[in-house]
Amino acid sequence: MADYKKAIPVPNDLTKDYWEGAKQHRLVLKRCADCGRYSHPPLPTCPRCQSEKMVATPVSGKGTLYSYSVMRNAGNPGFESEIPYAVAIVELTEQKALFTVSNLRDCPLDQIKIGMPLEVVFEDVTPEVTLPQFRPARKG
Repeated sequence: MADYKKAIPVPNDLTKDYWEGAKQHRLVLKRCADCGRYSHPPLPTCPRCQSEKMVATPVSGKGTLYSYSVMRNAGNPGFESEIPYAVAIVELTEQKALFTVSNLRDCPLDQIKIGMPLEVVFEDVTPEVTLPQFRPARKG
C-alpha cells in the first residue's frame, strides 16, 4: 500500500461521510431526512425539496450496470499496468437514477453487459483511504 501511485481522494465537508464509510467497508450516501431522496455526489441541500437536512445513510452496495467505458490508453497516472480496464456507471438499487462511478473489477471485458447486477467491494489503498469498487454480483 505504501507505493500506491494513483490519485488519492481528498475528503471535504460534503464527502467525509462517504470516505469514512468506505474505510469501514460500507457504502454511505447522503439522504434527505425530510423527503427521503438520496443525493450522490453529495450536495449541501436536497435536489428534490431543498431541505438542508442531509444525513449520511448506509446503502446496500447493490446495483446494475447502467453504462461503461473501456480505457485503452494511458492517461491517468498509475493505471498503465491495468490497461485495458472498464470504468462503470452503476445505478444503485435504492433509487432510480442514483448513480455512482467506479472501476469494474473481476469481470473480463468481453463479459460486460449493460444491466448486469453489480455489488460493491472495497479496495484498501492506503491506511487512510479505501476505494469503493464494483464487480459482478455473486449468486447466493
